[in-house]
Amino acid sequence: MPAILIVDDSVTVRTDLGEALEAAGFRAIPCGTIAEARNALRSQPIALAILDVRLPDGDGVELLDQIRRDPTIGGLPVLMLSSEAEVEHRLRGLRTGASDYVGKPYDTAHVIMRIRQLIGGPPVRDLVLVIDDNELYRKDLSEALAGAGFATAVARGGAEGLQLAASVQPTAILVATAMPDVDGTSVVRRLRLDPGLRTTPVLLLATSGEAKDAEVRALDAGADGLVRKDDLAVVVARTRALLRSVSATLLRATGSRVAPKRILAVDDDPDYLALLGDRLRKRGYDVVRAASGEEALQLLSLQTADCILLDRSMAGIGGLETCKRLKAAPGVRDIPLIMLTATDNRDAVIEGLSAGADDYLTKGSGFEVLTARVQAQIRRKQIEDEQRHVRERLLRSEVEASEARMARDLAEKRAALADHFEQANAELVRTNHELETFSYSVSHDLRAPLRTINAFVLALVEELGDRVEGRSLDYIRRVLAASSRMGDLIDSLLELARISRVPLGRHRVDLSVLAAAAIDDLARGEPRRDVDIVVQPHLEVDADARLMRILLDNLFDNAWKFTSKCERPKIELGVSRQGDEPVYYVRDNGQGFDMAHADRLFMPFVCIDGNPARRGIGIGLATVRKIVERHGGRVWAEGEPDRGARISFTVPAPEAS
Repeated sequence: MPAILIVDDSVTVRTDLGEALEAAGFRAIPCGTIAEARNALRSQPIALAILDVRLPDGDGVELLDQIRRDPTIGGLPVLMLSSEAEVEHRLRGLRTGASDYVGKPYDTAHVIMRIRQLIGGPPVRDLVLVIDDNELYRKDLSEALAGAGFATAVARGGAEGLQLAASVQPTAILVATAMPDVDGTSVVRRLRLDPGLRTTPVLLLATSGEAKDAEVRALDAGADGLVRKDDLAVVVARTRALLRSVSATLLRATGSRVAPKRILAVDDDPDYLALLGDRLRKRGYDVVRAASGEEALQLLSLQTADCILLDRSMAGIGGLETCKRLKAAPGVRDIPLIMLTATDNRDAVIEGLSAGADDYLTKGSGFEVLTARVQAQIRRKQIEDEQRHVRERLLRSEVEASEARMARDLAEKRAALADHFEQANAELVRTNHELETFSYSVSHDLRAPLRTINAFVLALVEELGDRVEGRSLDYIRRVLAASSRMGDLIDSLLELARISRVPLGRHRVDLSVLAAAAIDDLARGEPRRDVDIVVQPHLEVDADARLMRILLDNLFDNAWKFTSKCERPKIELGVSRQGDEPVYYVRDNGQGFDMAHADRLFMPFVCIDGNPARRGIGIGLATVRKIVERHGGRVWAEGEPDRGARISFTVPAPEAS
């Protein structure tokens, strides 16, 4: 049960609020001084505090300031309760951090309602609210309902009933058709305008002498039925039947707008202001008073209102200027404003409405007319707010639907694109396979005629013997050289095709050992060359050893050829890192190349310049790229003319299957 701390030096206030809180399902902790309040705050958990401003041992606003500065209870909801005449107290309390401010004399139902709005409250199931000005009938009906298992709450009139309905959120409402302040049909109409209570079942209680069309008028107002008051058993039975027929999901709603509306009354005549506040409170409104336009602006900067009653002629900035400032302020410009004046001069009316007032009324029109105008303005604002909320919900729905359509279209396009890419990739794989097969077949089939050419040329040389000389001998040598080059080309094509077709056999391979063997083969071919070879030891990778040997053979062969003109040739095998990835490289200080041609280096049969030092058929680096890609790695080249070249490659570890 939530504990509510009541700090007020008035025994009457503490008792009145304590009883009301206990009846509403809260636990009241009354304190008459600040010292008692401090002890209560330290000794037990408090859900909300109600503070008076004037206390025997200090100032309630100062206690509020201490609460806000305390890290353990700084977020405690605090409701200030003090004389409505002390505007400065209200301003101080709100500036210090009060959750809300209720002026004295207060309405108990309003206080309970504000507490429930701030912290919630214990739910009451099957609660029936009885609204009737006859005390004896209220008692008899409450006892009959209690005997049938219902909890009850009672109100003495229409205004009090509307406040209590907003506070306790009853399961059903029984309201008398005739009451002195607000009649039953008006109560029903106001309930049906409220989003939080419009679905609550309502029965009108009629006397036996009422007109025959009373039920038609009741139903037309929005009531769920009309029942005669004199038979309590029938009233209870109709209530039970009504609740059975209503979906339980419709019985509870939140955000009631029948809660007491806050009216800001601004007038420099204290007598009229007091009379106006008294009349409006009797109609169920919460009234905040301000004696000038300056006070009104200060109050509205701290606490909002549902309607503003503004005197046209006041000392200070006056009603017209106050109205203009209010209608120019973003936070309060939409609050309905009714301008009051002692005269009905036509020019004054036009001037007031031109300043931004929503309505204009002479004080002599009477409080009945004023109350009706206030109710009409609040109802208009309420309907506008509901329509705006509906428009916002519709707009959000349209935006969400549009986003959903866009997401669906995007997903469909992505799926179609994925299918297209999958088909294209499959086609590419098939084409590559066919090209590799074709290349292998062509290369293999070219060997036979090439062997025939070589055989007949050699036979011709043998047959002619010494008769072959001069130009004829040069022709024969050229044919044999071209045949040998063609054989190398076929061997390279077969090797490239074989690399694409052979399955990978990955295991731990030491590149340093393979590099030493490759360099040894090159050195035996040109034993007189003096090349500085640097191989970093223990360069181990998970790869196919045979393919890694072919890769290193090609890289070192290129470096060996491209450093042939260097005075001090140097070739290096090493490793660097890009982030967490090892990058292996073969670097030389040979002739290098222009970086503009870097991408073409790895294309088959491409020679980026006509330098004879680059002898070969242009298939070596294409083979390197194919081997690296089969291992899932990357290969790239860096160089500069006459400054050497560096071929880098990665060999990622195989993914765990």
